[in-house]
Amino acid sequence: MSALEKEEIFLGHFARPFGIKGELKLIPTHDFWEGVLQSKKLFLRLLHGTGVDARPLEVVRFRRQKSHYILKVADVSDRTDAEALVGGEIFIDSEELDVGLPDRPLPFQIVGNTVMGEDGTRFGEVTSVMFTPVHDVYEVAGEKGTFLVPAVPEFVISTDVKKGEIVIRPIPGLIED
Repeated sequence: MSALEKEEIFLGHFARPFGIKGELKLIPTHDFWEGVLQSKKLFLRLLHGTGVDARPLEVVRFRRQKSHYILKVADVSDRTDAEALVGGEIFIDSEELDVGLPDRPLPFQIVGNTVMGEDGTRFGEVTSVMFTPVHDVYEVAGEKGTFLVPAVPEFVISTDVKKGEIVIRPIPGLIED
């Protein structure tokens, strides 16, 4: 699947209520960006004993707190209402974005991209993005097997998510012969 085909972008989940006024603690995913909280196209998915409940989600206000966010959402007025949403997951459809994306590519935009050398040699596709404290690492699968590419300028020459292409400069030993 190319990076721009329709897909749901998983943005985070509600871990617990925050305070008594109906706020919730959101644990963001790596595909999260702060600007998405201003979208009118967010939806919440909750698992119940009988199935899944999905509904639109409107963020009234938010603030960052360390590595998570505190959100006030519409129609949640107290802690009891907030407790009912714990475990809920926030998504947005990639085809219905009504807010801008950040300047850096997000993992959902990278997975599925074709990886090529500077000379046009096709090496495979990005199958996943791994996150390390230093930098991201792309897992690439192709005819020569699976290999890892550090997502740093020394290896990644260019990324064009609109074309679905990443150009790399492989060093000897990076890709098995």
